[in-house]
Amino acid sequence: MRGRVTPRARRTLVRALAGAGLAAVLLYTVGQWESRSGGRMQVADLLNRPEALLGAALAALIGAAWLADRRSAVRSATRAVTVTAGVVFLLGALAVHKVSAAETRSRESAPAGAEQALVVVHRSYGAGPEHGEHWQVLLESGSGWDARRWTLADIDGAPDGGRLVQASWTGRDRITIVTDAYQRVFTLDQDTGEPVEARYR
Repeated sequence: MRGRVTPRARRTLVRALAGAGLAAVLLYTVGQWESRSGGRMQVADLLNRPEALLGAALAALIGAAWLADRRSAVRSATRAVTVTAGVVFLLGALAVHKVSAAETRSRESAPAGAEQALVVVHRSYGAGPEHGEHWQVLLESGSGWDARRWTLADIDGAPDGGRLVQASWTGRDRITIVTDAYQRVFTLDQDTGEPVEARYR
């Protein structure tokens, strides 16, 4: 009969959907790994996208689950589980958007003119500082797919962490970060460009 999906075509479609879902999860896992301090920043920026990749994975796996078994009892249970997972994912995505912050970035190239830059990311939650602020101080080094990003400081504005006062190059290969609670100094490894903390007080 025309328009009817054959069992073989159904199985092929199920395998394709399941494979696409697992591939999306794998790509997101790679993006998460490269988002660590010292990871490849272009890969992290491209693949660390939970809403896009995990949403696509969930949609593909739901499709595969719905097509995989035609028995009514199994299909009903599968639909209940997959719909619940979809609702939970949607609520999580909406919650992330609800608490999204206003973000500003500043970038300062290294004095030596190398392919290195100090980046400060400032996020403000709510209508003012009383609703919360957060700073990230990052070092970006290199270019292209080999470029790396290191996290030097993660400052949440709490009393023990303080507020960022200044983050700047204080030498050709030295970075100083000052908050109203502490000071940290990093020097860059001459071979790898990796920042190493020189002192903490």
